[in-house]
Amino acid sequence: MTTNQTTNPSVFLDATAVLDGPLPVEISMEPILQGAPFAYERVLYDAAGAFFAVWACDAGVYPRVKDKRGSFMYIISGEATITDEDGTSHELTAGSVIVLPYGWVGAWDIRETIRKVYLHTTPVPPYRAGVQPSAFLAAADVLERDLQLPDPAGGASWAPPVAETVVFDGPDGRCAVQERGPGVFRRAAAEGASYLYVISGEATVTDADGTTHELTAGSAVALPDGWAGTWDIRTAIRTVHVDTAPIADK
Repeated sequence: MTTNQTTNPSVFLDATAVLDGPLPVEISMEPILQGAPFAYERVLYDAAGAFFAVWACDAGVYPRVKDKRGSFMYIISGEATITDEDGTSHELTAGSVIVLPYGWVGAWDIRETIRKVYLHTTPVPPYRAGVQPSAFLAAADVLERDLQLPDPAGGASWAPPVAETVVFDGPDGRCAVQERGPGVFRRAAAEGASYLYVISGEATVTDADGTTHELTAGSAVALPDGWAGTWDIRTAIRTVHVDTAPIADK
């Protein structure tokens, strides 16, 4: 594995585009047991190891096997049931978080059009053997409940969260609902990437070249492998935060 010394820019989508904006790319939903044949999405970031997008699909039942990559999802609106191969099910509503890791097998049953922000990642070894369970955090825990004290070894060292609830930590990445207090935090170019959806709060992210993005509730930002810049958090910010491993052999 080599260290990436390149400074890469962030990629940003504002709240209006994430929550209500058009989704111009048509995606086949095969295999389908019943329901809408296509979903629609807007791609925010697409590079080696990660694919970050806003997506929507109408009602239907869709079996899925995660045999190439894992998926991290924040539900913006709609209702659905995710059922693992062993019969474990989770009710998806606005504000919930679901992780379908590499190795997951199960099905979606969408009852009311689902709109979500999602991240596909390429897992890194060591892989977990066998069929993997989903990981879920209900909307009340994501949006309202107090988060836990962070694990000192788990959070980003450049701006440690003051509180977090970890949803998943494995070969696909680390997903947590996190809170960070006001302050200015600088991050040097680092291995690994971070992908965030903002639940509440306000901050400005400034890239090394001076480009700025205003983060508010509903916005999304990708900080790719090698990103460097500054966070200026004005009011405490709560995010769904996914960290992924560095990309090898760059």
